[in-house]
Amino acid sequence: MITWKDFQRLMPWEIVILVGGGYALAAGCKVSGLSVWIGRQLEPMSGLPPWAVTLLACLLVSAVTEFASNPATLTVFLPILSALSETLLINPLHTLIPSTMCVSFGVMLPVGNPPNAIVFSYGHVQISDMVKVGFGVNLIGVAVVMLAITTWGVPLFNLTEFPSWAVARNVTGGL
Repeated sequence: MITWKDFQRLMPWEIVILVGGGYALAAGCKVSGLSVWIGRQLEPMSGLPPWAVTLLACLLVSAVTEFASNPATLTVFLPILSALSETLLINPLHTLIPSTMCVSFGVMLPVGNPPNAIVFSYGHVQISDMVKVGFGVNLIGVAVVMLAITTWGVPLFNLTEFPSWAVARNVTGGL
C-alpha cells in the first residue's frame, strides 16, 4: 500500500481543489435559489421550438462540464432547466434527459472527469491535444443525443405534452 507521505507527494492537489470548487459552486447556487431565478429569467426563449431549447441546454451543459465535475454541473443546471421547462411549458424530460446524458461528455480538459485528470497528471499529454480530440467527441455526442431524443425519445416519453406532475407547487405555504 501507499504511505501518507507518498500520497501527499504524488496526489495532484490542483485537480482535487478544482473538483471540490465545482461542488461548492453547485451547493451555493442551489441553496441561494439562483438556479430557479435564472430559469425564470430565460422566458424570452419561449419562441424557440423544444428541440432548439434542448440543443442549447445540451451545448451549455457540455461546455460547463469541462470546468466543473459532472455531479456539480447537474446540481447547478437541472433546477435551472426544470424551471425553464415549466416557464416555457415544455415537458421537463425533453431538456433534463438529454442534458443529463451530455454532462458525461467532459473529455476536453483534465477537470472534466477523473480519468482525464489521471492521464494529465502523468505529464505526457498536453491540454491542447485533449481539447483537439475532445471537441469533436463532444459535438458527436451532442448530435447523437439530439437525434435520439427527437426520434425515439418523443414517443417513448410523450414529450409533446406538458405533464401535470411538472407544475411546481408552493409547499411552504401554511395550512
